[in-house]
Amino acid sequence: MAQKVITLYIDHARIRLLETSGKRIKKWAEVALEPGMIKNGEVLKQEEVAAKIKQLFQARKIDSKQITLGISGQYCLTRPIILPQMPKEMLEEAIRREANRVLPVSSEQLYLQWQSIPAPEGKLQVFLVAIPRTAADALFNTVRLAGLKVDVMDMKPMLLARIVNDTMAIIVDVQPKDYDIVIMGNGIPQPIRTVSFSKETLPWPEKITQIQDDVTRTIEFYNANNPETPIATTLPVLVSGELAGEAKQCQVLSEGLSRPVQPLSLPLESPDGLDRHLYMANMGLVLKKIAPLNGSGLLANELNLLPAVYQPEPISLTRILVIPGAVIAIGLLLLLALMIQNTYSDISEMRGQLNTSNNLLQQRMSQRQIYADAIAELQKEIASAETSGGNFALAVSRLETQSEAVNSNLLVTVNSLPDTVSLTSINQNRKILTISGRAPSETEVLSYLRVLEDSGRFSRITITNLRKTAEGETAFNVILDGGV
Repeated sequence: MAQKVITLYIDHARIRLLETSGKRIKKWAEVALEPGMIKNGEVLKQEEVAAKIKQLFQARKIDSKQITLGISGQYCLTRPIILPQMPKEMLEEAIRREANRVLPVSSEQLYLQWQSIPAPEGKLQVFLVAIPRTAADALFNTVRLAGLKVDVMDMKPMLLARIVNDTMAIIVDVQPKDYDIVIMGNGIPQPIRTVSFSKETLPWPEKITQIQDDVTRTIEFYNANNPETPIATTLPVLVSGELAGEAKQCQVLSEGLSRPVQPLSLPLESPDGLDRHLYMANMGLVLKKIAPLNGSGLLANELNLLPAVYQPEPISLTRILVIPGAVIAIGLLLLLALMIQNTYSDISEMRGQLNTSNNLLQQRMSQRQIYADAIAELQKEIASAETSGGNFALAVSRLETQSEAVNSNLLVTVNSLPDTVSLTSINQNRKILTISGRAPSETEVLSYLRVLEDSGRFSRITITNLRKTAEGETAFNVILDGGV
């Protein structure tokens, strides 16, 4: 039976509802929001917006209370973050520290969600999405007032990227008052921009001019930051929303950008009467639910933006199976009693046969062990005589090579040390150098490690401990692998 999915997309101007069965759209509806109901991404009039949601469900006679939720990306922050390799239990804290460094807002004001994605050798990489806490809390309280429960959430730029099968793409979604621009490079949607039109009402020529300028700047920004994988001049711009139905305006935009412009492919079967390009975010939610890994070029395709505090508690399998499990257990005990009774007499007979066989086996094993020990001793004496002559020269050569590498690694480690960082211990075990020390803050530690990494002496740098001391300093332990 095809999976039934109810999706709800909410932004500052509208709410869109879509019900599907498998990949077939069954029901849809849309309602506009009055100005001021949602402002700066936060639902200000929660009861009124909840009433609008209920109105949509009642109008389309949808009884299900479980939904998949989509939101605008205008006030969300996204970043791909690269970190040194570290133990899994340290990853969350490291991501929060890095988020505080690269994001313009403190992580305490955000809900952070991330997914690991492929990284350069010896590194870790995650795709991070940050949602303002106040906006998310207001939204989920509104959904609760509407009597609904959310199991999965995502934002529109990620949903549009999910529909594309390629890892390189330019996506533009145009709505009446704003538009989204998504550049996806190597499966990572970055940069992502949501831009409002300069005026409430603009004719198409002025809209196209603004969109063209912003798309050009966004492509130039991406190419400047990714010179090794620039956007090809032949890569088309994929459009959705109102622009997808305007063939003439698409042609104007194509001529202005000097690259093809074409509608984003529809991932679901849509019935007549549906302005399907307006429901692309909802369709992306459906794909996220029924086929999260199927054909999408998006790397972060398993990322659920639903904050942990709002995620439903997992159903206990123990509670579900406790009664039928007890019945099955009783039946198994009765069957086991019958089997024991029927086989008890056979066990005694087999035990006697086993004892006899075991005695014979022990005798033969003892004789075999005596022969094996004698042969092994002879082989050791022969091997020792053959290799003793060459081992000494080889050992001397290896010691000289290892000594040179150790001295070079120690020299780089000490000479790269900033004035603000001090080492409390250095331990060398072959090519592995373990250092401990103190610094005024984590920033100085990470800066010191970047200098060591840039030296090229170490193939891998792993932080094993990073903590604040009672004196307010940052103590650290790091393993440097000198196997270059």
